[in-house]
Amino acid sequence: MKRSLTIIAALFLLISSAAACGSGPAVTEQPVSGSTAIKPGTSGKPVPEQDWERILSDARKEGSLTFYSQYGNDWQQSVSEAMKQKYGITMQFVTASTGENTARILAEYQRGIRIADAMAISTSVLKTFQTSGILQPLEKELTLPEVTDPKAWYRGQLNWLDPDEKTTISWRENVNVPLVINTDQVKPGELQSWDDVLNPRWKGKLLLNDPTSSGGGQLLMVNLAYKLKDWDFVRALLRQEPDLQRDDRLLVEWLAKGKYPILIGPRNEVVWSFVKAGAPLKNAQLPTYTSVGDGNIVWPKNGPHPNAARVFINYFLSKEGQTAASRTTGHHSLRVDVPTDFLDPGLVRQPGVNYISTSDKSFLDAQEEMRGEVARVFRAYLSK
Repeated sequence: MKRSLTIIAALFLLISSAAACGSGPAVTEQPVSGSTAIKPGTSGKPVPEQDWERILSDARKEGSLTFYSQYGNDWQQSVSEAMKQKYGITMQFVTASTGENTARILAEYQRGIRIADAMAISTSVLKTFQTSGILQPLEKELTLPEVTDPKAWYRGQLNWLDPDEKTTISWRENVNVPLVINTDQVKPGELQSWDDVLNPRWKGKLLLNDPTSSGGGQLLMVNLAYKLKDWDFVRALLRQEPDLQRDDRLLVEWLAKGKYPILIGPRNEVVWSFVKAGAPLKNAQLPTYTSVGDGNIVWPKNGPHPNAARVFINYFLSKEGQTAASRTTGHHSLRVDVPTDFLDPGLVRQPGVNYISTSDKSFLDAQEEMRGEVARVFRAYLSK
């Protein structure tokens, strides 16, 4: 089992992260074959076209922007090429888990360091950011008509996680993949309900995305404890002696190699990359929920390239940007005009289905306390 981070290690990460934050892979310059100006839309106060042209001109002078996220190389390559070819802007990335990047940017702001121009965050750290004072409103920066058009979005509206402040916008909402099996070791139909996971046959054979830290494993345990099942189920799951690990890729690699037959709480895009490579993995169709996860974009205050950030955010939320994001990450975009034929069918929201949503305000307001209780229970399990 992977032991949880110690307090000393966490403090070290917080203090040392600012020193390492320039370490994201820089994108090589490419010749600019042309640029496409984004036309102003109708969000907030309309931006006159001449003002937008000034923003685009200033963005080209800034020349680059830095994006903090845990999105993978396929997406990074796709967005880098598009931003360079369309706007003459080079993308740089700081790639780490949501928890690590949160510690990094908070440490930077405490020390007066400004590196991040835009950032992807998880709902697990939303409250931390909302109380930090480092976010600024995004609504008036969304100027592409196709971005601001409510009809382009699921539920007929843009999905703001903070409807009053409008600093945090979600771009995707998947049907959550709670459990993945190695089909060489688990027969189709063997796991038809969550209770099947408690079969004594699987004792010592379960791999679990560590719920002691923020991420998909923790969110899944919150839903199992408070929505899908109850705390009795979670305690019974612990009696199955699961192996807890935090490395998203290692979890899926072990499953693909047959070290474990069942993985609970995987990171979808990692599973999807292994499936595309031919690994014998399959999503178990268990009762689940929809989740925005880390599919939320924010705009930190006083970034060094504010105009480049404006251009990037508009492009990212456009049909073209969302199609590329969905195709390279395996997530279901909240835009209704983005195709889904390249996605795992088990992730795609189906019309007429009333999914449990983890992005509704009541859940988000209560989730910090629920996550804390989940983390406490699983830390106690690790300490035994």
